[in-house]
Amino acid sequence: MQTQRTGDGAPRPQSSDSTPVELPAVPQRSTRRATARRASNRRATARQHKDDLDGRIVEYLKDHPQSTTGDIAKGLNADRGTIAAGLSHIVRANDATKGQAAD
Repeated sequence: MQTQRTGDGAPRPQSSDSTPVELPAVPQRSTRRATARRASNRRATARQHKDDLDGRIVEYLKDHPQSTTGDIAKGLNADRGTIAAGLSHIVRANDATKGQAAD
């Protein structure tokens, strides 16, 4: 079996009938790194655009002290589960207590 040099200098085997053997193409390192960098930038941008939901909940509770989780979700146009999680964060941080509005 003969070997033939590729563009990067690595030997590539050939079959006995002299037809080249196709190897799977691997993207160049610079291409992979650029793709990873773009993805990282998109994630960082998404984190920056994430609004302060806990602050919005506290403000809503100041104006509407006896609101339920569903009322807050409707008022803030957010998912009820997300609001419930935010409320539990706020209660744990002692910013508000259940059944009582934040001061």
